[in-house]
Amino acid sequence: MMNNTQISIIIPTFNRANFLKQCIDSCLNQTQKCEIIVCDHGSTDNTPEVAKSYGDKIKYIRRDLDSGVHFCWLDGVLHASNDFIHINYDDDWIAPTYIEECSKLLNENVGCVFSETQLFDESKNEFGQKLFKLEQETGVFSIKKLKHFNLKYLTSPGAGIFRKEILLNFLFVGNIPFTQNNYHGVGPDILFSLMSTLKYSHYGFVNKPLAFFRVHENSITIDAQSDKIKSLKIKKAYEDAKIYFFIHKFVKSCNIYSIAKLYYKISKNFIKIKKYNND
Repeated sequence: MMNNTQISIIIPTFNRANFLKQCIDSCLNQTQKCEIIVCDHGSTDNTPEVAKSYGDKIKYIRRDLDSGVHFCWLDGVLHASNDFIHINYDDDWIAPTYIEECSKLLNENVGCVFSETQLFDESKNEFGQKLFKLEQETGVFSIKKLKHFNLKYLTSPGAGIFRKEILLNFLFVGNIPFTQNNYHGVGPDILFSLMSTLKYSHYGFVNKPLAFFRVHENSITIDAQSDKIKSLKIKKAYEDAKIYFFIHKFVKSCNIYSIAKLYYKISKNFIKIKKYNND
């Protein structure tokens, strides 16, 4: 365990004032104190009033222009004071011990930590399916299992704690390089987990639901379930993210960067020689 690990919670939000209070309260009620940043880009409801009612208990970032979900996430991460980040969606919440139990599993070899997650059906007012059963017990495990799980299925950043460096490196404001498909922030979210597997040997898992995802009619994923076109867009966006992961892995494993650097130097010298001869 890393002693005195400090965690920042980023809450990206847009026009969900009706859910935001429960989300913020769950973060403030953590048994381990943490920094809470609410990042609001372009909300037109009473989100500002809800956020400002907490005073200095939270850090509130407000921008009138909505430049997309990726920039909202990145804006929050850039304002974070700590090296470990939990992204909490504005319509979800976490159990009081989420940060404490997850942070116990962090060490220098751990790239990220997840807890099991449970859905909450807003219309039925009841808890439902449990998600992300990555292991059978709580502990630190080889990160290969996390990689294989995400390549076959996926995990959500709303269930995890990540290193700030990973988020900054792979939270692309535009499209993921070499990709063609995107849909409401889908893609980079899975890269947080996949890219962690390239740099760190282990990940942590808490074998109990400590994060709760709200199922409601305005949820992007729920909305896509009843729309084949939207569902296909999400599928393609995740496929593109996974392809980028393999491209990045190939470049790293084959030392393509060094080859490209050598080619650049040779080309640069060739241009100088050609210019000299022309003169």
